[in-house]
Amino acid sequence: MVEDPGPRGEGRMPQGHERGGKRSYLPRELRIKLYNEVISLRRSGLAYKRIIDEIWKRYGVRLSKSNISCWIRGLHTPYKGRRIPSIELLKPSEWLAYVIGVRLGDGYTREVKKRVKGYNHVFLGLKANDVEFAEMFAASVANVLDRHPPKPIYDKKRRWYMVEVESRTLYELLKKPVDLDRLKKYIEHCERCTAAFLRGFADSEGSVSKEGYISVSNTDRELLEYVKDLLKRLGIESTGPKPTKSRQGTVARFRNGSYRRRKDSYYIYIKANGNINFYKNMGFTIKRKQKRLENYIRRRQPNHPLPSSLPSFHAPTSRIQL
Repeated sequence: MVEDPGPRGEGRMPQGHERGGKRSYLPRELRIKLYNEVISLRRSGLAYKRIIDEIWKRYGVRLSKSNISCWIRGLHTPYKGRRIPSIELLKPSEWLAYVIGVRLGDGYTREVKKRVKGYNHVFLGLKANDVEFAEMFAASVANVLDRHPPKPIYDKKRRWYMVEVESRTLYELLKKPVDLDRLKKYIEHCERCTAAFLRGFADSEGSVSKEGYISVSNTDRELLEYVKDLLKRLGIESTGPKPTKSRQGTVARFRNGSYRRRKDSYYIYIKANGNINFYKNMGFTIKRKQKRLENYIRRRQPNHPLPSSLPSFHAPTSRIQL
């Protein structure tokens, strides 16, 4: 089946719906509803004219015969070209939970304005210093969207790896300001989803001292309170949130440059007796963090064998073994 081309063809407002000399376009979610209605009405035996009248009566949209014909014959479909057509069709999974965790940490969304209103390019992305982190994010997004994982691009000047994917559905779910309450059904779907979310967030915002102690920081105190509660559900006790030395207005310096902080930062500290549970439940994707944690556990429990690999994600559409 051919992609529903949206602003380039199929998916325009039906004939007679030009406004101010410019042709407007139906939102994809509405086109999907119209498409499903058309297929259902046709299967019930209605002729094209009756279908047009029914759609007009129910939705106030007058489709053309050619539009309906293309849908019925399978020449176009609004489901094509967008891996997950709407947020309502997103299914909870460990992969999606990990992506959400990363987005609430180091991840970002951005929008590129276009001349055709409503069809701007929108992206979900990550810039990371560690290639394994970038690859994990790429694999997770790929599994959510059922596509091949994008290859991380290395920026030699800034010395980071960038992964960016165009997806309106993920953009709408994760754009600022993020609605945490809307995300909870994906994060708390099951214990493995919760662990995957925490792993993504810890990969972004977690740090491990040379002695092996774990802390997680962020400028959103409410979010840290939520993370603290999730950790407790997995048997991992923590303290805080407490303010860090990174106060609003101070300058943060890192290997890629510097910036002036716009918000105060807070942190939670995982108690030493929770490190082993943290390791068993989620661990770190980033090797340097994971190695420090493993060294800590070896010192505390020298006779306790460590698992040979990190807790793995399981999804029926997995394209990369992690």
